[in-house]
Amino acid sequence: MDTIMKKIFKLFAITLSVATVAVSCDLSEYNPNEPGYEKVFSSATNVQYVINSFYGGFGSVTNAYSKDVPTDYFPAQNLSARFQKGYSATSTDTWGEWDDIFQYNYVLTQLNSSAASALSQAEKENFIAQVRLFRGRKYYQMVQQYGDLPWYDHVIGAADTDDEHKDRESRDVIMKHVLEDLDYAIEHITATSPDATCVSKEVALFLKMRACLYEASFRKYNNVTASVKGEPFTNYTVEQLYQLAADAAKQIIDGGKYQLISDWRSLFLSDNLQTKEVILGAQTAANIQGSQNHYFVYTKQNAPKSLTRTFVNTFLMQDGTPYTDKAGYATETWKDEFTNRDPRLALTVRYPGYKFAGATAVPDFGASFLGYQIRKFCLDKYAETNGADPDENEKHNSNSTPIFRYAEVLLTYAEAKAELGQMDNTVWAQTVGAIRQRAGITGSSLTTVPTTVDNYLKTNYYPDVTNAAIMEIRRERGIELCMEGVRDFDLLRWGCGSLLSTAPWDGINIDAVNTALDLDGNGTDDVCFYTSASNKVDGVVNIPVDGSTGLTVANNGNKKQLRYDIDTELRYWAPDGHLILDAIPSQEIAAYSKLGYTLTQNPGY
Repeated sequence: MDTIMKKIFKLFAITLSVATVAVSCDLSEYNPNEPGYEKVFSSATNVQYVINSFYGGFGSVTNAYSKDVPTDYFPAQNLSARFQKGYSATSTDTWGEWDDIFQYNYVLTQLNSSAASALSQAEKENFIAQVRLFRGRKYYQMVQQYGDLPWYDHVIGAADTDDEHKDRESRDVIMKHVLEDLDYAIEHITATSPDATCVSKEVALFLKMRACLYEASFRKYNNVTASVKGEPFTNYTVEQLYQLAADAAKQIIDGGKYQLISDWRSLFLSDNLQTKEVILGAQTAANIQGSQNHYFVYTKQNAPKSLTRTFVNTFLMQDGTPYTDKAGYATETWKDEFTNRDPRLALTVRYPGYKFAGATAVPDFGASFLGYQIRKFCLDKYAETNGADPDENEKHNSNSTPIFRYAEVLLTYAEAKAELGQMDNTVWAQTVGAIRQRAGITGSSLTTVPTTVDNYLKTNYYPDVTNAAIMEIRRERGIELCMEGVRDFDLLRWGCGSLLSTAPWDGINIDAVNTALDLDGNGTDDVCFYTSASNKVDGVVNIPVDGSTGLTVANNGNKKQLRYDIDTELRYWAPDGHLILDAIPSQEIAAYSKLGYTLTQNPGY
């Protein structure tokens, strides 16, 4: 834990600048015996300032839109070390976020001490509930990453050597503690958030829903039934976890506070968060602006970003039928494949006829090698208010970003009910059907539980799924929550981690190379994909497909298809599947052993 004590012996620093205290308070230097210390935890205003320092992990205005790491549907030049060949227990030197756990426990200790005697009981319970929400969330995130963990619900003192070096407990035990924290938060948080920027009872329910869904499906589809030391899980069955997820989602649904708004794109473009659907989000302000356009549109300093065609093919036709049932779909070019598709496709990526700042714009292949350039979070104009030409410093998006939203609640409810064998037409229409209807899809897929497993999804994504409803829910999660930071965890919990290394990073189909092409069919040539510099064409954008940038072309019937390839050593999945969990650093295990303690390693390392 780096080791735990190297960090935990240091009291965390939280700087408060509030009128009631009139000084900046660094708790790492504050002596609790000196006058003034009690002001930090005896003032509700100050305590809230302390808790506000915990929000960074949710995502901010400057990064909430960039949570998707390279996955099966989202290529990039830089991958997580965990998914590169050679990753091992000796190639990582840290694990866990124990600084955060210490901070939560420290604040909880103070709120339960005489330091908070001036607070009312209701104030204390509300603040304790908020902190326990953060602690539960952090532990749940570490369970996703490492599985078993040591549990700490108190501040470790300098003499607590045994406690400091205790071994990891079963993830089943840790999940029990996580749900106790979240249940306490659900029951005791009285704070509300009219602008959807602060934690609330609904945020706690959302976290419980998400954690239980993850844990249920992770255990089911990865066949995890015991701790790394072989201790069988006894607190929760898979079915119980699915039921807990469904119950938490249903509580949000029945609360009636949220709904699907009619304008899907406005969720990601509005200056103010759309609080009818957004449960938690990152709100911009005059002096706090985002960088969505910089990240996705003007990528002079960032790796190019694009969706893949294999994934784009999963977007349905507008009538609710699979695009991949259409004759000739595999060789359609960019200008044709958007016709009569799920409207969300053209709201997620640039499409033929798209206009940026009033001018027709095809994909910028410098920002999106494969041609499916992300539009979802981006303004369709310069983010600079003065209209200046964009550059790498353009970071002035005024649009806010949702982090948790109601659509995920509906999809979680649908998935949990389907996994429990409780899916019917009523639930389907209320969840997946409602989401598709809001998107503009028509047909029987809005009201009727599907009975035929889609062959394209089965072949390319989920070969072991035999339940048509579960397959379509997975389709819908991919599309509706695209680029919202859940994809890699979805694949891991579904036992599909191998897709992180095997899914093709393929792009748009083109008619030819070494010649000028009219991509959008408007009568004007746009681009030339050349295999050697001598084949460049004047008057259009020239893009090398010689592999020098990772971009190549492959034959695809009577067309050519863009491909993005990186060194296979950099895109790896272990055959035994052990990469579903991170390694515990070998140096940490050795440090424990040197002191006579045991720290158990994850399987495969």
